[in-house]
Amino acid sequence: MAPYWSVRLNPIIKLVMGLFIGVLFVMFCVAQPAAWAQDTAEPEMVLTPAKAPIVLDGRELFYVKELTGFTATERAAFANQVLHDQVQRIPVDVPIRVRQSERRSLITLRVSGRHLLTLTEEDLMTGIPAPEQADLWTTQLQDSLDRAQYERTPAYRQQVIGWVLIGTLSVSSLNLLLRWLRRYIRRCRTQTSDWRLLWAETSLLLLQWGAWIGFLLWAIGLFPQMRSGRYQVLQFLQDTFTTSLVNLGGQDYSILDLGRILALVLGLWLVVRMLTSLIRSRVLQAVGTGREIQDAVSLLIQITLTVLGLLVLLQAVGVDISSLAILASVIGVGVGFGLQNIANNFISGLIILFERPVQVGDFVMLGDLTGTVERIGIRSTEISTLDRITIIVPNSEFIDSKVINWSHGYPVSRLHIPLGVAYASPIKRVRQAVLEAAKRHPQVLRYPKPQLWFEGFGDSSLDFDLLVWIREPRLQARIKSDLYYLLEANLRRYQIEIPFPQRELHVRTRDFAALTQSSIPAAETFDPEDSMASGSLSTPPPDLADVMEWSDILELADEPTVAEIKELVAQMRSSHGVDIRDRRFGLHVYHHCFVGSEAVEWFMQNQLASREEAVRLGQILVKRGIIHHVTDEHSFKDAYLFYRFFMDEASTPTNLSSAI
Repeated sequence: MAPYWSVRLNPIIKLVMGLFIGVLFVMFCVAQPAAWAQDTAEPEMVLTPAKAPIVLDGRELFYVKELTGFTATERAAFANQVLHDQVQRIPVDVPIRVRQSERRSLITLRVSGRHLLTLTEEDLMTGIPAPEQADLWTTQLQDSLDRAQYERTPAYRQQVIGWVLIGTLSVSSLNLLLRWLRRYIRRCRTQTSDWRLLWAETSLLLLQWGAWIGFLLWAIGLFPQMRSGRYQVLQFLQDTFTTSLVNLGGQDYSILDLGRILALVLGLWLVVRMLTSLIRSRVLQAVGTGREIQDAVSLLIQITLTVLGLLVLLQAVGVDISSLAILASVIGVGVGFGLQNIANNFISGLIILFERPVQVGDFVMLGDLTGTVERIGIRSTEISTLDRITIIVPNSEFIDSKVINWSHGYPVSRLHIPLGVAYASPIKRVRQAVLEAAKRHPQVLRYPKPQLWFEGFGDSSLDFDLLVWIREPRLQARIKSDLYYLLEANLRRYQIEIPFPQRELHVRTRDFAALTQSSIPAAETFDPEDSMASGSLSTPPPDLADVMEWSDILELADEPTVAEIKELVAQMRSSHGVDIRDRRFGLHVYHHCFVGSEAVEWFMQNQLASREEAVRLGQILVKRGIIHHVTDEHSFKDAYLFYRFFMDEASTPTNLSSAI
C-alpha cells in the first residue's frame, strides 16, 4: 500500500501538470497565431530583403543580403565556394590573408588575391559605418581561416582522436552505470509498483540516449569535413520543413507548422484527459456512481471538450471554421444513409453504459454465444468464450436480442444435474448417496441446500434431477463435470446400479400362469428403510477414498506433477534437450544458459505443446524454482532472453526434489 502522503500528492501533481500544460496551450494559441497567419497589412514583412549566411566548415560567420542583380543566396554561394577552394588549395603551413580594397566608394574583401564579396549599403548594420563593418567581417574571416588551417594539421587530428577516445570511454562508463541503476530500479518495481520508480527508470533511459547523442554531435563537431556535412544536412532539413506544403483556407502551412499544430492538438488531448480524470475522480466517484456511468460521462465530457478545443485551436492558427459547416453537412448525410448501423451501435452503447443491463465481468449467453464480458465500448462489446476466444459483438445485439445474464444482480445460480438409477435401487439410499456427493464439492453452496427431485419413471430408470447452487456461473460446465465424477464414485460405493436402455419380453399362457400362481410361494416384500436400519447390505460400503481419490475426481490440479516435472527437466538437460552453453551479450558472458525462445520451440516439438502451453511450462519451472533469468529481471518469456537451471549455479545444491 502506498504511503498516505503519496496518495495525497498524486492528484496535486496531476493538477499542477494540467495547469502548466493549459498555460502553455493558451500561450501558443493566443500569443502565437499572429506569427503563423499571413498578414499582408504589414509592409515591412514584404520589403525586408532576404539574407543568406557565409559559412566555413559548418560555422556561420555573418549574413549578406540581396544586391541589385544578385540574390543573397547567389552572393553567399559564391563567397562560400571561394573560402572552401582557398582552404583546400593552400597548404596548411602557408597563411591565408584577408585584404580590403576600396573602389568607387565600395569596400571589397579579397582572400589571398581572390575576390570574395563587396560590402554594400544593404549589408550594413544599423548605426555602423562601412569601414567598421568591413573591419569586423575581416577579423571574423581571418580568425575562421586560421582556425580552418589549424584543424587540418596532423597535430590537431592526433589531439582530436585522443579526445574522442577519452569521450568514448567516459560515455561508455556512464552508460554502464545508468544501465546498472535501471536494472536495480526494475528489480525494485517487481516488488512494489510505484509511478516514481517508473519515472526514474524512464529518466535514466532518456539520459542514456541523450549521452550518446550528445557525444556523437560533439565528436562530429571536432572534424571540419564532418561538421560541414552536418550543417548541410541540417540546412536541408530546415528548408524541407519550412517550405510551404499545403494551403488551407488561403493560408500556407509547412511541415513545421503542421508539426506545431499536431503538438498543440496533442497538448489539448493531454489537458482534456487530465481534466476528465479530475472530474471522474473528484466528482463522479465522490457521488458514488458506478464504473460504467463514470466511463460514459467521462467519454461525453472528453468528446465535448475535445471538439470545443479543436474549434478554438483551428481558429487560432488561421483555419476558416465556417468551411467546417460543409463538412458537418456531409457527415450528417453519411450518418443518415451509410452510417446508420454505426449510429445504432453508438446509441446502443450509450444505453448499455447508462442502463447497465450488462457489465464488465458478467457471464452472459447471447443466442448460441456464451462467455464473459471483457470490455464494453461505444460501438461494440468484447466477449471471451469458455474456449478463450474473443468475439466482438455489436452493441445493438444486446438491445434487440434476448440476453441471459447469470451475473446480473444476484450472481448465485442453480445448476441442474439429471441422472437415473435402476428400478431396483432403494430411493432413500439413492438420495443419501447423491446428496452426500453433492455436498463434498467445494464450489457447491451449503445454503441453499442441495436438493434431489424425483422427476418420474423412465423407460429403463428412475429419473432424478439434482439441484445445486453455485456462486460462479462461468464455472458451471466444470462443476457439472466434477459432480458427475463424484456421483459415479458414490453410487458405486453404495452399490447402486446406473441402468442402460433395455427391453424385457414376457411370454405367458393361461395354464402357465395358473401353474405359477399355485406352485411358487409369494415373494417377501423388501423394505428399503428396514434394510438401511438393520444394515442388511451384503457387504458394507467401502470408504470413498478406496474407490477414487478426490484429486482424481475433481481434477483440480492442472499443473504437471512432481514426477512429470522431473522427467521434463531430465529431457531438457539431456543430449537431445535444449542448447545449454555459455553465451555472450554485450561485454558480459553468461555461463550454462539457454534461450527462452529456443526452449519454447523445443517444448512445441518434443512435448507436443502449443506455443501458449510451452510458455506456461517455462513459467511453471520458474515458479517452482528450477530455472531463472540470468539477471532475475524477467519471468519466462518467448523472447531472446537467457535462462539458467538453479542446479548449474555454483552456490546452489543440485537437488531437484527439494527445488520442486
